Amino acid sequence: MKLTFLGTGAADWDINAYTPEAEFRRFSSALVNDDLLIDPGPHILHFAKCAGKLDIFDNVRNVIVTHTHQDHFCPQITQLLCSGGRAKLWGDEACMRALRDALGDDAAAKIDFEAIPVSQDPYCIGKYQIWSLFSNHEGNYWDEITRLYVIEGVDPAPELPGGALPVADSRMLFYGCDSAWLPTRSWNVIKNMPIDAMVMELTCGETAPNDWRIFEHNTLEMLKLMLETFRKYNYFTPEVKFYTSHMARTLHTSHAQLEETLRPLGVTPAFDGMVIDI
Repeated sequence: MKLTFLGTGAADWDINAYTPEAEFRRFSSALVNDDLLIDPGPHILHFAKCAGKLDIFDNVRNVIVTHTHQDHFCPQITQLLCSGGRAKLWGDEACMRALRDALGDDAAAKIDFEAIPVSQDPYCIGKYQIWSLFSNHEGNYWDEITRLYVIEGVDPAPELPGGALPVADSRMLFYGCDSAWLPTRSWNVIKNMPIDAMVMELTCGETAPNDWRIFEHNTLEMLKLMLETFRKYNYFTPEVKFYTSHMARTLHTSHAQLEETLRPLGVTPAFDGMVIDI
């Protein structure tokens, strides 16, 4: 299973300030293989154009949404991807409310949407098993339930000689932007899972150790404590890899400095265009 980071920034990055020569993060979004999109945010087409991959979304058949904040959910991008039966949208009922508010009732009705409650049991979405879990974050609407996701995919099994039956390789990804800590109900679901890769949000970096955002975003100190606990009790798989995303422009130093800071923790900060094999 492959994950492409289309954006790794929080909401304070200004796309109008983008220059190819300068370090830049788009709003956080990611593509699983080539067919499952996490968060149809407003910057994903900018990524496709700058990366010279205008066809990168041609095979997207399912779109899952963490929440409807404007840096994660763009109604116009969603309309482009999910109208006319091209791809299906999955998430909270707030998604459809946001679409109606932005596009009108008629246009919103043309979008193939299915509301999925948070649940300890997975949903079958395309070729994936996906757990939709509570995050500790407030959306645009008072009754909106913001999400964390666990995604399990099965890579094609290789051909084996002598007619032996191939064994498919199941891989599991945790994607957690946005959320402070891990809500107890979500933690109780994931703690016994054989997760192979964890993408954890790190909105607040070295310049913001005691930022007010701790009530719905992680700081570096919070990340350290969670990692220590994960490792103390041997959670997830022995080879689990950790990554960060959703880094705020105003709360972090450079990417190079963040790499140096996170290296002793065994964590890799993601950057726009980074591709990882899970």
